[in-house]
Amino acid sequence: MSKLIKRLHPDSRAPGVSVVDLKKAERALGVLFPDEYKDLFLQTNGAQFGEWSLYPVPTRQAVLQDIVRHNEKRPVGLPDDLICIGENLTGDKLCYRIRKRFLQELVFRWNEKTGIAKYPSSSLGEFVDWHVSKRKTNQANRIGRFTVEGNELIVTDPYYGLEEGTDLQLILSNVKSGSWTAAVVYTEDDWVKQLLVFEGNKKRSGKWHRQEKLVGVDSALAGIFDWTAYRQNQAMEFETVVSADDQAGVVSFGAVSTSGFGDGLYDVDIQYDVSWQIVGVRVNFAEDE
Repeated sequence: MSKLIKRLHPDSRAPGVSVVDLKKAERALGVLFPDEYKDLFLQTNGAQFGEWSLYPVPTRQAVLQDIVRHNEKRPVGLPDDLICIGENLTGDKLCYRIRKRFLQELVFRWNEKTGIAKYPSSSLGEFVDWHVSKRKTNQANRIGRFTVEGNELIVTDPYYGLEEGTDLQLILSNVKSGSWTAAVVYTEDDWVKQLLVFEGNKKRSGKWHRQEKLVGVDSALAGIFDWTAYRQNQAMEFETVVSADDQAGVVSFGAVSTSGFGDGLYDVDIQYDVSWQIVGVRVNFAEDE
């Protein structure tokens, strides 16, 4: 189920429900949920995938519309053997079909004018793969902007102290100050492949220069920061900046991301402008094959 969790809109994830909550909902609806559905709702009560939202399961914390209430007020024309589990922004319903109390793994799309879509998905996961756009892999996905006020950047695990991690940190001088853009490149498996920052709003197409020194990571996070501001913000809890969806985030003085497949030593590349000022920095967590 981890792949579905990664596809969630970051603002839609809620605490999961209990097994008891799921059983109460099953009794209220007179059905038995598929394992895939139960596994997801044990991790998050309700979900949003693109334009599609799954109804929450009723718990002690009251919500306006849960899956039971939605199916008590069923749309006119909805077949009796369908249970609505969610809907999109235009009102189309996402449904399971009942077979002797069991809800099949098949997922159906229903529209009040056109009825059931011709081809169901074999599972909720397949529906999300088919109908929810994935972010582009091997391309820079922008996550925000930050300011470089000085002329030095530090590339580091954000939890290294100023003294203890010096052998595993990289400090870059002659950096162009101003507004910088942060972006992340993902692998096909949705891991962070590269953390990239560049001066201005447009990524340059010039040559990248590999640095001899590797950057170490022990907290599964790596960042690129304005060196002066970083020294003044050592107490910051950087993991709170990293969103579950992007696996990265920005602060006012830099960018931080998960370090691809975990801890280790990683290569850093830099890019210069015509004045030989540094205008781009990237940390490579996975090399192209």
